[in-house]
Amino acid sequence: VRSSAASYVFKSQHPMSATPRTSIIMPVYNTASTVIAAIKSVLAQTDPNFELLVMIDGSPDHSAQLIAEYLQQNPDERVRVFDNPKNQGLSAMRNQGLDEARGEWVTFPDSDDYLYPTFLERLHHHAERTGAQVVNCAHNMVATDGSTTQRLKGTPGTLTGQEAAFALLKDELSPYAWDKIIRRELFEGVRYPQIERAEDECALLDCYLRAQSVTVIDEPLYAYAVSASSLTWSRITPLNETRRLLEYFEKSLQRTSTYHLPAGQEALTIARVIAYLNNAQQALIVGGESAPAVLAGCRAGFSFGDTLLALRRRPVFGAAGLLLKVSPALYRRLYGAYIKRVYNL
Repeated sequence: VRSSAASYVFKSQHPMSATPRTSIIMPVYNTASTVIAAIKSVLAQTDPNFELLVMIDGSPDHSAQLIAEYLQQNPDERVRVFDNPKNQGLSAMRNQGLDEARGEWVTFPDSDDYLYPTFLERLHHHAERTGAQVVNCAHNMVATDGSTTQRLKGTPGTLTGQEAAFALLKDELSPYAWDKIIRRELFEGVRYPQIERAEDECALLDCYLRAQSVTVIDEPLYAYAVSASSLTWSRITPLNETRRLLEYFEKSLQRTSTYHLPAGQEALTIARVIAYLNNAQQALIVGGESAPAVLAGCRAGFSFGDTLLALRRRPVFGAAGLLLKVSPALYRRLYGAYIKRVYNL
Protein backbone atom coordinates (compact mmCIF):
# COMPACT_ATOMS: atom_id res chain seq x y z
CA VAL A 1 0.00 0.00 0.00
CA ARG A 2 2.70 2.46 1.04
CA SER A 3 4.69 2.16 -2.18
CA SER A 4 1.66 2.84 -4.40
CA ALA A 5 0.54 6.00 -2.61
CA ALA A 6 1.78 9.46 -3.55
CA SER A 7 2.56 11.26 -0.28
CA TYR A 8 3.31 14.91 0.38
CA VAL A 9 3.77 17.52 3.10
CA PHE A 10 3.54 21.31 2.79
CA LYS A 11 6.19 23.13 4.83
CA SER A 12 4.90 25.72 7.28
CA GLN A 13 5.47 27.57 10.51
CA HIS A 14 4.05 24.55 12.40
CA PRO A 15 7.05 22.21 12.76
CA MET A 16 6.26 18.67 13.86
CA SER A 17 8.30 16.91 16.52
CA ALA A 18 10.00 13.64 15.60
CA THR A 19 7.64 11.85 17.98
CA PRO A 20 4.33 13.71 18.17
CA ARG A 21 2.09 12.86 21.08
CA THR A 22 -0.81 11.81 18.83
CA SER A 23 -1.12 10.43 15.31
CA ILE A 24 -4.51 11.35 13.87
CA ILE A 25 -5.37 8.95 11.03
CA MET A 26 -8.18 10.20 8.77
CA PRO A 27 -9.35 8.02 5.84
CA VAL A 28 -10.97 9.95 2.98
CA TYR A 29 -13.43 8.53 0.48
CA ASN A 30 -16.14 10.50 -1.33
CA THR A 31 -16.31 13.27 1.30
CA ALA A 32 -15.45 16.34 -0.79
CA SER A 33 -18.24 18.32 0.88
CA THR A 34 -16.95 17.72 4.42
CA VAL A 35 -13.26 16.78 4.42
CA ILE A 36 -11.87 20.33 4.64
CA ALA A 37 -14.05 21.07 7.66
CA ALA A 38 -12.81 17.83 9.23
CA ILE A 39 -9.17 18.80 8.59
CA LYS A 40 -9.77 22.31 9.98
CA SER A 41 -11.21 20.78 13.17
CA VAL A 42 -7.96 18.87 13.63
CA LEU A 43 -5.75 21.88 12.99
CA ALA A 44 -7.81 23.88 15.51
CA GLN A 45 -6.94 21.52 18.40
CA THR A 46 -5.83 23.26 21.60
CA ASP A 47 -3.22 20.52 22.00
CA PRO A 48 -0.93 21.18 19.00
CA ASN A 49 1.39 18.19 19.51
CA PHE A 50 0.03 15.89 16.80
CA GLU A 51 0.47 14.71 13.26
CA LEU A 52 -2.44 14.34 10.86
CA LEU A 53 -2.24 11.51 8.34
CA VAL A 54 -4.79 12.04 5.57
CA MET A 55 -5.36 8.70 3.84
CA ILE A 56 -7.08 9.23 0.47
CA ASP A 57 -8.63 5.92 -0.58
CA GLY A 58 -8.83 6.21 -4.37
CA SER A 59 -11.71 8.64 -3.88
CA PRO A 60 -13.74 9.10 -7.10
CA ASP A 61 -14.73 12.69 -6.26
CA HIS A 62 -12.45 15.74 -6.08
CA SER A 63 -11.50 15.29 -2.41
CA ALA A 64 -7.79 14.93 -3.27
CA GLN A 65 -7.76 18.16 -5.27
CA LEU A 66 -9.55 20.10 -2.52
CA ILE A 67 -7.13 18.82 0.12
CA ALA A 68 -4.09 19.74 -1.98
CA GLU A 69 -5.44 23.22 -2.68
CA TYR A 70 -6.29 23.84 0.97
CA LEU A 71 -2.84 22.77 2.17
CA GLN A 72 -1.12 24.90 -0.47
CA GLN A 73 -2.96 27.89 0.92
CA ASN A 74 -2.63 26.75 4.56
CA PRO A 75 0.62 24.74 4.75
CA ASP A 76 1.22 22.74 7.91
CA GLU A 77 4.13 20.36 8.41
CA ARG A 78 2.06 18.32 10.84
CA VAL A 79 -0.13 17.12 7.95
CA ARG A 80 0.98 14.25 5.72
CA VAL A 81 -1.22 13.24 2.79
CA PHE A 82 -1.19 9.75 1.25
CA ASP A 83 -3.00 9.78 -2.07
CA ASN A 84 -3.74 6.14 -2.92
CA PRO A 85 -4.84 5.78 -6.57
CA LYS A 86 -6.81 2.58 -5.93
CA ASN A 87 -9.73 2.15 -3.54
CA GLN A 88 -8.84 -0.44 -0.90
CA GLY A 89 -11.33 0.13 1.90
CA LEU A 90 -11.44 1.65 5.36
CA SER A 91 -9.42 -1.08 7.09
CA ALA A 92 -6.58 -0.79 4.56
CA MET A 93 -6.40 2.99 5.04
CA ARG A 94 -6.29 2.75 8.81
CA ASN A 95 -3.64 0.02 8.60
CA GLN A 96 -1.53 2.11 6.25
CA GLY A 97 -1.87 4.99 8.68
CA LEU A 98 -0.74 2.78 11.55
CA ASP A 99 2.29 1.68 9.51
CA GLU A 100 3.22 5.34 8.96
CA ALA A 101 2.29 6.70 12.40
CA ARG A 102 4.99 8.13 14.66
CA GLY A 103 2.88 9.22 17.63
CA GLU A 104 2.64 7.70 21.08
CA TRP A 105 -1.16 7.66 20.75
CA VAL A 106 -3.50 7.20 17.79
CA THR A 107 -7.05 8.19 16.95
CA PHE A 108 -9.18 7.66 13.82
CA PRO A 109 -11.68 10.45 13.01
CA ASP A 110 -13.92 10.12 9.98
CA SER A 111 -13.66 12.72 7.23
CA ASP A 112 -17.38 13.56 7.35
CA ASP A 113 -17.29 14.36 11.09
CA TYR A 114 -15.32 16.86 13.16
CA LEU A 115 -13.46 17.12 16.44
CA TYR A 116 -14.27 19.75 19.02
CA PRO A 117 -11.21 21.94 19.77
CA THR A 118 -10.42 20.31 23.12
CA PHE A 119 -10.74 16.70 21.90
CA LEU A 120 -7.04 15.89 22.30
CA GLU A 121 -6.44 18.10 25.32
CA ARG A 122 -9.23 16.60 27.41
CA LEU A 123 -8.62 12.97 26.43
CA HIS A 124 -4.92 13.28 27.25
CA HIS A 125 -5.78 14.96 30.53
CA HIS A 126 -7.84 11.96 31.56
CA ALA A 127 -5.19 9.54 30.29
CA GLU A 128 -2.63 11.23 32.56
CA ARG A 129 -5.08 11.36 35.44
CA THR A 130 -5.99 7.66 35.32
CA GLY A 131 -2.98 6.05 33.62
CA ALA A 132 -5.36 4.38 31.14
CA GLN A 133 -4.10 3.19 27.76
CA VAL A 134 -7.44 3.93 26.06
CA VAL A 135 -9.74 6.87 26.81
CA ASN A 136 -13.30 6.98 25.40
CA CYS A 137 -15.44 10.13 25.28
CA ALA A 138 -19.07 10.97 24.61
CA HIS A 139 -20.10 12.40 21.25
CA ASN A 140 -22.83 14.53 19.74
CA MET A 141 -24.91 13.03 16.94
CA VAL A 142 -25.61 15.80 14.41
CA ALA A 143 -28.81 15.11 12.46
CA THR A 144 -29.46 16.20 8.89
CA ASP A 145 -31.51 19.17 10.21
CA GLY A 146 -28.57 20.34 12.35
CA SER A 147 -30.01 19.25 15.69
CA THR A 148 -27.68 17.46 18.10
CA THR A 149 -28.16 14.62 20.56
CA GLN A 150 -25.49 13.70 23.08
CA ARG A 151 -24.63 10.01 23.37
CA LEU A 152 -22.27 8.12 25.65
CA LYS A 153 -21.64 4.42 25.12
CA GLY A 154 -20.44 3.22 28.50
CA THR A 155 -20.43 4.29 32.14
CA PRO A 156 -17.93 6.97 33.22
CA GLY A 157 -15.02 5.46 35.12
CA THR A 158 -12.05 3.16 34.63
CA LEU A 159 -12.14 -0.55 33.74
CA THR A 160 -9.48 -3.19 33.41
CA GLY A 161 -8.70 -4.18 29.83
CA GLN A 162 -10.50 -7.50 30.34
CA GLU A 163 -13.60 -5.79 31.73
CA ALA A 164 -13.55 -3.41 28.78
CA ALA A 165 -13.27 -6.30 26.30
CA PHE A 166 -16.30 -8.06 27.78
CA ALA A 167 -18.26 -4.80 27.95
CA LEU A 168 -17.44 -4.16 24.29
CA LEU A 169 -18.80 -7.56 23.24
CA LYS A 170 -21.99 -6.93 25.23
CA ASP A 171 -22.47 -3.47 23.65
CA GLU A 172 -21.85 -1.75 26.97
CA LEU A 173 -18.89 0.23 25.63
CA SER A 174 -18.29 2.23 22.47
CA PRO A 175 -17.21 0.07 19.49
CA TYR A 176 -16.14 3.05 17.40
CA ALA A 177 -12.62 4.01 16.29
CA TRP A 178 -13.25 7.76 16.32
CA ASP A 179 -14.34 8.65 19.88
CA LYS A 180 -11.16 7.69 21.71
CA ILE A 181 -7.39 7.86 21.89
CA ILE A 182 -5.40 4.62 22.06
CA ARG A 183 -1.78 3.99 22.98
CA ARG A 184 -0.07 3.02 19.72
CA GLU A 185 1.82 0.20 21.43
CA LEU A 186 -1.49 -1.68 21.77
CA PHE A 187 -1.55 -1.97 17.96
CA GLU A 188 1.74 -3.85 17.81
CA GLY A 189 0.73 -7.01 15.94
CA VAL A 190 -2.87 -5.75 15.67
CA ARG A 191 -4.45 -4.40 12.49
CA TYR A 192 -7.98 -3.79 11.21
CA PRO A 193 -9.33 -6.93 9.52
CA GLN A 194 -10.89 -7.06 6.08
CA ILE A 195 -14.40 -7.79 7.34
CA GLU A 196 -17.39 -5.97 5.88
CA ARG A 197 -18.82 -5.00 9.25
CA ALA A 198 -17.64 -3.97 12.72
CA GLU A 199 -13.96 -3.89 11.76
CA ASP A 200 -13.58 -1.11 14.36
CA GLU A 201 -14.81 -3.42 17.08
CA CYS A 202 -12.50 -6.25 16.02
CA ALA A 203 -9.30 -4.19 16.32
CA LEU A 204 -10.57 -2.52 19.48
CA LEU A 205 -11.28 -5.89 21.11
CA ASP A 206 -7.66 -6.95 20.53
CA CYS A 207 -6.42 -3.64 21.96
CA TYR A 208 -8.60 -3.98 25.07
CA LEU A 209 -7.38 -7.52 25.66
CA ARG A 210 -3.83 -6.11 25.73
CA ALA A 211 -4.60 -3.00 27.79
CA GLN A 212 -4.14 -2.63 31.53
CA SER A 213 -6.96 -0.11 31.91
CA VAL A 214 -9.57 1.77 29.88
CA THR A 215 -11.24 5.04 30.92
CA VAL A 216 -14.65 6.40 29.89
CA ILE A 217 -15.54 10.09 30.27
CA ASP A 218 -18.88 11.79 29.70
CA GLU A 219 -17.57 14.89 27.91
CA PRO A 220 -18.88 15.17 24.30
CA LEU A 221 -15.71 15.91 22.33
CA TYR A 222 -16.62 14.58 18.87
CA ALA A 223 -19.41 15.45 16.41
CA TYR A 224 -20.79 12.50 14.45
CA ALA A 225 -22.79 13.35 11.32
CA VAL A 226 -25.85 11.13 11.03
CA SER A 227 -26.91 10.07 7.53
CA ALA A 228 -28.80 7.10 6.18
CA SER A 229 -25.77 5.96 4.17
CA SER A 230 -23.53 5.88 7.25
CA LEU A 231 -25.74 3.78 9.48
CA THR A 232 -25.58 0.04 9.91
CA TRP A 233 -28.91 -0.53 8.15
CA SER A 234 -28.09 1.33 4.94
CA ARG A 235 -27.29 -2.01 3.26
CA ILE A 236 -27.54 -5.72 4.01
CA THR A 237 -24.33 -7.36 5.16
CA PRO A 238 -23.93 -10.92 3.81
CA LEU A 239 -24.55 -13.54 6.49
CA ASN A 240 -21.09 -14.94 5.94
CA GLU A 241 -19.57 -11.65 7.10
CA THR A 242 -21.48 -11.86 10.37
CA ARG A 243 -20.16 -15.38 10.87
CA ARG A 244 -16.62 -14.17 10.14
CA LEU A 245 -17.09 -11.39 12.69
CA LEU A 246 -18.15 -13.84 15.39
CA GLU A 247 -15.26 -16.15 14.53
CA TYR A 248 -12.91 -13.19 14.92
CA PHE A 249 -14.31 -12.42 18.38
CA GLU A 250 -13.92 -16.02 19.46
CA LYS A 251 -10.34 -16.34 18.18
CA SER A 252 -9.35 -13.11 19.90
CA LEU A 253 -10.52 -14.44 23.25
CA GLN A 254 -8.95 -17.84 22.57
CA ARG A 255 -5.54 -16.18 22.34
CA THR A 256 -5.92 -15.08 25.98
CA SER A 257 -6.99 -16.67 29.26
CA THR A 258 -10.36 -14.93 28.99
CA TYR A 259 -11.89 -17.50 26.64
CA HIS A 260 -12.47 -20.14 29.33
CA LEU A 261 -13.86 -17.71 31.90
CA PRO A 262 -17.65 -17.86 32.40
CA ALA A 263 -17.74 -14.10 31.82
CA GLY A 264 -15.93 -14.59 28.52
CA GLN A 265 -18.39 -17.19 27.27
CA GLU A 266 -21.29 -15.04 28.42
CA ALA A 267 -19.90 -12.04 26.50
CA LEU A 268 -19.49 -14.13 23.34
CA THR A 269 -23.07 -15.40 23.60
CA ILE A 270 -24.47 -11.89 23.96
CA ALA A 271 -22.25 -10.71 21.09
CA ARG A 272 -23.74 -13.45 18.91
CA VAL A 273 -27.31 -12.32 19.65
CA ILE A 274 -26.41 -8.68 18.97
CA ALA A 275 -24.57 -9.45 15.72
CA TYR A 276 -27.48 -11.39 14.24
CA LEU A 277 -29.97 -8.81 15.48
CA ASN A 278 -28.04 -6.09 13.66
CA ASN A 279 -27.91 -8.17 10.48
CA ALA A 280 -31.64 -8.90 10.74
CA GLN A 281 -32.39 -5.20 11.19
CA GLN A 282 -30.64 -4.49 7.90
CA ALA A 283 -32.71 -7.12 6.11
CA LEU A 284 -35.95 -5.82 7.61
CA ILE A 285 -35.28 -2.16 6.85
CA VAL A 286 -33.47 -2.37 3.48
CA GLY A 287 -35.50 -5.26 2.02
CA GLY A 288 -34.88 -6.64 -1.46
CA GLU A 289 -34.47 -10.12 -2.90
CA SER A 290 -31.80 -11.26 -0.44
CA ALA A 291 -33.67 -10.06 2.66
CA PRO A 292 -35.80 -13.18 3.37
CA ALA A 293 -32.82 -15.55 3.28
CA VAL A 294 -30.71 -13.23 5.45
CA LEU A 295 -33.54 -12.87 7.93
CA ALA A 296 -34.01 -16.63 8.14
CA GLY A 297 -30.27 -17.12 8.71
CA CYS A 298 -30.22 -14.50 11.45
CA ARG A 299 -33.17 -16.10 13.28
CA ALA A 300 -31.36 -19.43 13.13
CA GLY A 301 -28.05 -17.90 14.20
CA PHE A 302 -28.88 -17.84 17.90
CA SER A 303 -30.99 -20.05 20.13
CA PHE A 304 -33.78 -19.35 22.59
CA GLY A 305 -31.24 -20.24 25.28
CA ASP A 306 -28.95 -17.49 24.00
CA THR A 307 -31.77 -14.97 24.18
CA LEU A 308 -32.64 -16.01 27.74
CA LEU A 309 -29.04 -15.44 28.81
CA ALA A 310 -29.07 -12.07 27.07
CA LEU A 311 -32.39 -11.27 28.74
CA ARG A 312 -30.73 -11.63 32.16
CA ARG A 313 -27.62 -9.58 31.33
CA ARG A 314 -28.76 -7.23 28.54
CA PRO A 315 -32.57 -7.17 28.74
CA VAL A 316 -33.12 -4.97 25.67
CA PHE A 317 -31.20 -7.33 23.39
CA GLY A 318 -32.69 -10.42 25.00
CA ALA A 319 -36.22 -9.10 24.48
CA ALA A 320 -35.38 -8.08 20.91
CA GLY A 321 -34.01 -11.55 20.19
CA LEU A 322 -37.13 -13.22 21.50
CA LEU A 323 -39.36 -10.88 19.49
CA LEU A 324 -37.37 -11.52 16.30
CA LYS A 325 -37.75 -15.25 16.85
CA VAL A 326 -41.50 -14.99 17.42
CA SER A 327 -42.64 -12.13 15.16
CA PRO A 328 -40.25 -10.51 12.66
CA ALA A 329 -43.02 -8.23 11.37
CA LEU A 330 -43.69 -6.75 14.81
CA TYR A 331 -39.97 -6.45 15.41
CA ARG A 332 -39.59 -4.45 12.19
CA ARG A 333 -42.29 -1.97 13.19
CA LEU A 334 -40.76 -1.38 16.60
CA TYR A 335 -37.24 -1.01 15.20
CA GLY A 336 -38.44 1.39 12.50
CA ALA A 337 -39.98 3.58 15.20
CA TYR A 338 -36.69 3.47 17.12
CA ILE A 339 -34.71 4.65 14.05
CA LYS A 340 -37.06 7.57 13.51
CA ARG A 341 -36.93 8.63 17.17
CA VAL A 342 -33.16 8.33 17.68
CA TYR A 343 -31.78 9.35 14.28
CA ASN A 344 -34.58 11.57 12.97
CA LEU A 345 -34.44 9.69 9.66
